[in-house]
Amino acid sequence: MTQPLSQFEKPSAEGYEGRRKIFLVPSYVLPPGVPEEGVAHLERYWSEVRDAIANLERGLGKVSRIYHEMLYVEGDEAVAMLESLNPHGSIFIQAMRSGTATLEAVEDRETVEEHIDWQRILSIGLMSQKVSTLAIEGFNNTLQQRFDKIGERIDASLQEGESAALFIREDHRVQFPSDIQVFYVAPPALEALKQWMDAQIQAQNAAMPSEPAPESS
Repeated sequence: MTQPLSQFEKPSAEGYEGRRKIFLVPSYVLPPGVPEEGVAHLERYWSEVRDAIANLERGLGKVSRIYHEMLYVEGDEAVAMLESLNPHGSIFIQAMRSGTATLEAVEDRETVEEHIDWQRILSIGLMSQKVSTLAIEGFNNTLQQRFDKIGERIDASLQEGESAALFIREDHRVQFPSDIQVFYVAPPALEALKQWMDAQIQAQNAAMPSEPAPESS
């Protein structure tokens, strides 16, 4: 069961004692060179995520494990990878790690690298429909394999009574075991960030030159 948390209310521990809990945080990363307005939205989002998780911890217990999609290493190597994957969110995540939480490897390296390769192939633009179909199938298959592995790793590592934080794309398809209570972290800044991103995409699409109409014979 997933419980959305759009505000910063502190949940009661009653009913959750002894249960495994996940604080699910949508992970958003903006490319380098975005306008300052976008950076401000992103920084405000991560600030509110920090406040929301602090309230969850006060009611449900400290986060003991941190999971982040695409992360397949541990220790110092994981910290360096996290900074590359999520430059703005990594500051808050590392602060959690310096407290009570451990940063866990949650994915399989070979599957992640294969998925990235399919993504790169699709990004270059393909002429052959056969090759395009093959690349799309490869991309979707490895994406589902990644989600399956994340669910398996969480189930295997998260212990009874523990709380964990999972940072992952909002449209993920991870299936959690039925005994894990999932709290969806959605502070007000999330909607503002998504609206700003949508407006940027619409502006880019509007600026693209339209194809000339075919000449009549």
